[in-house]
Order: sequence, then structure tokens, then C-alpha cells
Amino acid sequence: MISARYRTDLVRIVSAAGLIVATLSFISPNASATTTSTPYFRSPDAIAVSGSHAWVANLLGNSVTEFNVSDGALVRVINAKADEFHRPTGIAVSGSHVWVTNSNEELGMGTTGYPLAKYSSVTELNASNGSLVRVISAKADKLLQPGPIAIGGAHVWVVNANSGGAMNALIELNASNGSLVRVFKATTDGLNGPLGISTSDSHVWVTCFNSITELNARNGSLVRIINAKADGLIAPDGIAAGGQHVWIANIRQGKNSITELNASNGSLVRVISAKADRFNGLLGITANSSNVWVTNGNGYENGTNTNSITQLNASNGSLVRVISAKADRIYGPTAIVVSGSTLWVLNTNSVTELKTSDGTLVRVFK
Repeated sequence: MISARYRTDLVRIVSAAGLIVATLSFISPNASATTTSTPYFRSPDAIAVSGSHAWVANLLGNSVTEFNVSDGALVRVINAKADEFHRPTGIAVSGSHVWVTNSNEELGMGTTGYPLAKYSSVTELNASNGSLVRVISAKADKLLQPGPIAIGGAHVWVVNANSGGAMNALIELNASNGSLVRVFKATTDGLNGPLGISTSDSHVWVTCFNSITELNARNGSLVRIINAKADGLIAPDGIAAGGQHVWIANIRQGKNSITELNASNGSLVRVISAKADRFNGLLGITANSSNVWVTNGNGYENGTNTNSITQLNASNGSLVRVISAKADRIYGPTAIVVSGSTLWVLNTNSVTELKTSDGTLVRVFK
């Protein structure tokens, strides 16, 4: 799973390979005092949750922050030179391993002499201790601008974000050894301009410019391309698969909406766009069997609708609540993930932890 903030506490981390001495500061709603420390989140861009731990990829920090989900205690900050982190933008965890994508998204990309190959890679870590397993960067892997990443079955799926034309859009790797399974070009299976990805044990869904590509996770074969006009797929970005349904966040300004599809056959269930839902700049989406949550990002069409989370009923798409309390410190929310009874939200430089039952604040980490 993928997305995390506030009470006062301090945790000391002893330097070792892949670790640094760091102090975690976080505040809970009931805390009477606060502390300050060097922030261990620096432009957090992606989050993955598994079991008792969560991992956050820090885009500008070139690091991964790992913490305990039960109490928010810092486990470690992973930033060893050998890990070769470079503007990490995607993270996924499965079993004993964590995978992180290292992107080329920085000033100078595309100019003459810019070393694309140097920065295009996937870093694989040991989930138990944060040690390096391998850096995947073979030329044959065709990693150009790796971004979103997901695990499906025995394979790792990496999106080359925004690729189009003859570019390589989707990379499939063997989860056991990191070897290349296959490369999907943007001209194949409708994979033009991929932005988001979600997987189950048997299927992979990828959001593209104005369509969804569904693949068989076991053999990479095309299941279907979903692009009916009625589906309302306008600049689809975030995507979440859960149970019998798939939810897609359409981020186009002026037409923010959520498309809900039947996971078994790709048919349209509904397009959700009620004014009361207060959708605005939908950047992240997550779901469980009962609810769907989407982030309304900062700086989009209407400032009164930004910096909030919209929660919907998964069974009928109706509004449950809009979460925007000042204490939640939701600012520029992007990635979001549900794990058990907890909802984790990535903000500009912090992580907000909320209860799934009623949307109330547990803590904010920064």
C-alpha cells in the first residue's frame, strides 16, 4: 500500500550503513508541548505502507524515511551513497523488499549532454533493515523517467512518466531478482502518456492521456483499453483498485471528477462530480471496501476548495465528508493511502495521519 503526522517525541538514530543520526519531531492533538528538529521530510512525493512500517520517498531530500505506523516513531532515514537516490518519485513495498524509482525530473532534462542514463534507475532495499539489495539501471531496462511503481504478483511495474510516441512507457521487472521481463512502448496497448498505476494479483491498470489500459499481471497481455466517452476520462491521473471496483481521479481543471469502473469487465459504474464533493486538483486517490478518499491539492482553480481530503462511500459514490480542519495541517496534499484503520496523507513537507472511521486527526509528522 501507499501514503502518514503530530505529537511531541524524540527518537535518536545511530549512524550505520544507510542510516544517519536523526531526530523525529511530531505533534499529536493532545500534546502540550512541541519540539523542533531538522525535518526528515523534504518534499515527500510517495509513500508505501506494509505491516507495521511505512516508507516515504523524499523528492528533494534524495532519501527514504521509514517510520513505525503504530506510534510514528522514526525507524531510519535511508540515504547511503550506494543507494543512488536521485529525486525519488515512486515507492512500493511487497514482502521483504522496498522499491524506489529515481527520476530525471530536474532542470536541464532534455538538453544537450544531460546524462539521462545516469539518473534513471530503481533502487531495491531490504525492508527489514534498509540495506541496499540492488540498483536496477541496465541500459536494456529502458528506464527513462521512472515515476509511479507498483507490485503485481511476482512482478514490479514501473511507469516512465509522460512518455509518448515511440518512447518506452511501461517497464516490467522480475520482483525476485530485478531482471527485465518486458518493455511496453507508448505505441503499444494504448500506453500513451502514462501517469498512474494500480495493481492486483492478476491485473494492472495504467492511466494514460484520456484512457485506461488494463493488462494481465501474469503475462503482460492486453486485457482492454477503456476510453468510452461516457467514462468521463479527462486527464486521468491517480488510480486505485479495490475489490470489485477501480476508481480514477480526473484532474483536468474545470472538470475534476472520479470515474468508477467495474474491475471485472471495465464497464462504467458512475462518474462522480457533485459540487458538494469539492473536488479540486485531484492528485491522489486510495480506497478500501467501504470508502474512497481523494486529495484536493493546493493552488488549483478555487482556493476555497484546496488543501482538503474528500471521502466518498464506495458503494454508491455519495459524499461522506470533506476533511479540512486547520489542525490536520493538510497543505498541498498529493499522495494518499489507506492501511487498516489509518489514512496517510503526504503534504508539501509533512505527513498527516487520520482515522478512517471518522476522518479525525491522529498526528502530523514533519
